[in-house]
Amino acid sequence: MQNTYRILVGISGGIAAYKIPQLIRLLKKQGAQVKVVLTPNASGLVGEKALQTICGHPVFTDNASFYDMDHIRLSQWADVFLISPATANTIAKIAHGIADNLLTSLALSISESKIMIAPAMNSEMWEKKATNHNLQILKDRGYHILPVANGELACGVCGPGRMLEPQEITDHVFRYMASSSILKGKSVLISSGPTEEPIDPVRVITNKSSGKMGAALARAALYLGAKVTVVSGPASEPLPSAATVVKVQTAQQMNTALKEHFENSDICIMAAAVSDYRPLCFSETKIVREEKQKFTLALIPNPDILANLALNKGKRFLVGFSLESDGSEERAIAKMNRKGCDMIIFNRADQALGLDSTRVVILGCDGFREEVPTIDKNAAAGIILERIAQRCVSR
Repeated sequence: MQNTYRILVGISGGIAAYKIPQLIRLLKKQGAQVKVVLTPNASGLVGEKALQTICGHPVFTDNASFYDMDHIRLSQWADVFLISPATANTIAKIAHGIADNLLTSLALSISESKIMIAPAMNSEMWEKKATNHNLQILKDRGYHILPVANGELACGVCGPGRMLEPQEITDHVFRYMASSSILKGKSVLISSGPTEEPIDPVRVITNKSSGKMGAALARAALYLGAKVTVVSGPASEPLPSAATVVKVQTAQQMNTALKEHFENSDICIMAAAVSDYRPLCFSETKIVREEKQKFTLALIPNPDILANLALNKGKRFLVGFSLESDGSEERAIAKMNRKGCDMIIFNRADQALGLDSTRVVILGCDGFREEVPTIDKNAAAGIILERIAQRCVSR
């Protein structure tokens, strides 16, 4: 993904404005440059100095600088104008061409196709005919209207009108900007998270995988224009709403789900931490501990999912992960060759499991090697997907 996207964020006076600093952090994590426009009503809800510190640029407001052609300069600078939160009042103004502040003036100065609106309002206001009419006007003109979420609103009511969470908005923004990207038209299948192998109704064999890398890979693939399916074990990390998600628990369930979806995929990335073994027998009742008595658990191997998929690889691009407790790249290369992968991602357990950052080495069956220093997993996933995309296009 390119790292020069320029995103102008317009903040209107909705209570959800307090979430925008986190949104800006997420946009910048993906390599975007961000500038902020703040309406007078929004300035009482989110601090101008905090926004300036996070985005790294002066915050534009309705002060004297407004009359110094800021709306023209900013409209020429922005690749995308994201209005978030967009109140019912701001939406109505934009729909009817009212330009009484810097934000609404920018909405008249920037091409409709470059404007994204993230609504946020009370359920009653969201469901009013006037609001629906105004949103339809904007849709008909080519504005990108993000959905709203259902949930508890600031007024205490539960219902539609809640602004999407910052990560969901980030996903929408980069998917829009990736509409003509290198993986458009490609189907990417990703395995993610841990698996759990039940011992009894209470206990399981599992591992420390959080699913953060799998979720980051899914976002990166979406940002590059791909259609994404994720087969996920019971991970704590939320997956992007734009991906098709198949939930599983055990390695056998993951094997079945991946075989089913592999047939229609162009790229398969095996990022899940799959249990190598499962109990030979499952106890229907909780195993009772008895004092001074040893307990032996018989285990049998789980299917080798990666090797099984490689048997029917065809023209698909298959990527494995090799998580090691030491620094042995040779073991990762041997695994790639033995299992028939096109690429393998080597990383160490102490630099990856449960962390927000990771350090990886990308290894290709053609001898390609690229070391990625310790960086945020979203950024690492972006690099991995770009290298995969480059090889898929050149094949």
